[in-house]
Amino acid sequence: MKYSIDTLVELVKINMEESQDGYGTLPLPEIDSVGIDHYIKEKIPEAVVKVFAAAPSYLLEQTDMREQLVPKPYQDGSGEVVLPDDMLKMTLFRMHGWKRPVTDFLHDTHPVAELQNNIYSRGGTAKPVAVITHNGEGNRVLRYYSLPPETRIHKIEEALYVKLPDLSHPVEINEVLLPSVTYLAAAMVYEITGEAARAAIMNQRVVVG
Repeated sequence: MKYSIDTLVELVKINMEESQDGYGTLPLPEIDSVGIDHYIKEKIPEAVVKVFAAAPSYLLEQTDMREQLVPKPYQDGSGEVVLPDDMLKMTLFRMHGWKRPVTDFLHDTHPVAELQNNIYSRGGTAKPVAVITHNGEGNRVLRYYSLPPETRIHKIEEALYVKLPDLSHPVEINEVLLPSVTYLAAAMVYEITGEAARAAIMNQRVVVG
């Protein structure tokens, strides 16, 4: 279901009014003349991003980006593609010739990522490896290492990613993730108001993120 920023603000306020013991309600904190809604609205995008980043891919809206990616092949069977600026996280990538897709992407400091620089220790078509890093121009790129050196044409078969949520429009949020988004946003606002105990209660109710 899609939720607007205003709807999410109201859901966060409902969470913030819950009492610590589950009975009755607590008044919303007073901050300043700007009003509590301003601070909730400010923290919701941060909460959505944090929950989406931690959530399993099957709970998120994924976008096919094969047409956006242009493989840059190297002679040793490796290659790279520049990733879109609006990417929150990559969820699936598969080159033509791989026996299975990559769904777990490594950072360039990971020990397994460092092994990919050696053609004898890198992944193969049965267990391909992909690393997300940056190129010399500062672009975020995905480097793949698992094609035979004799492969001359590198073709992307599958590529899915989760976009950075744009809260200027209603955003698709799975009902499983919605409570975590609203409780996390509530916790962030309580941290602003200096109410650590209430922030802790809200954080305890965050399942994803």
